[in-house]
Amino acid sequence: MPTRSSSTINNGSRTRPRQVAATNSVIIRSFNEYAFSQNLEDGTDEHWEARRRFISQEVRSRFTRVFGADVNSLEGWKKLCKTVLGSAKGKKAINLDELTTIRQCKAKLQNSFVNLIDLVEYAQNGNVLPRRLVFESAEALAEYTKEETKFFPKEDAKSVPLLKLFLIAVFAH
Repeated sequence: MPTRSSSTINNGSRTRPRQVAATNSVIIRSFNEYAFSQNLEDGTDEHWEARRRFISQEVRSRFTRVFGADVNSLEGWKKLCKTVLGSAKGKKAINLDELTTIRQCKAKLQNSFVNLIDLVEYAQNGNVLPRRLVFESAEALAEYTKEETKFFPKEDAKSVPLLKLFLIAVFAH
């Protein structure tokens, strides 16, 4: 469970405690700053809806910028392979020059499950995901996603077809 720190915010004449989750995620930290500036109370429906919209927009925008949106783009698939499997060893290890078809890329990525927030943040910085962030099952990814509260609303992926292929049902696990 992420560590939580407490601060206070002043809402006119009253002061109330504010819980802020400690996170390494730039996207989530940016949302936390936005929520603080908008005086959104942590845990309220208004807070969660604003968080959903903010994270959705950021992930879709960054994903499209780095990987593109075209499911038929070999270059996009190769970038995904490099980001997800760049630190892999053994049969998951990749040589991008050997990947000449999308089918080969999909085969390499099979049974590799990643959190979309982590994926776009590492990729945007030109880094590969560390092995600890590449899961071998949807269940393991779902558990991590819930623990870290790094949710991406699956209904929002429809506008980025390539992104849509990486979704799992977190609460089904």
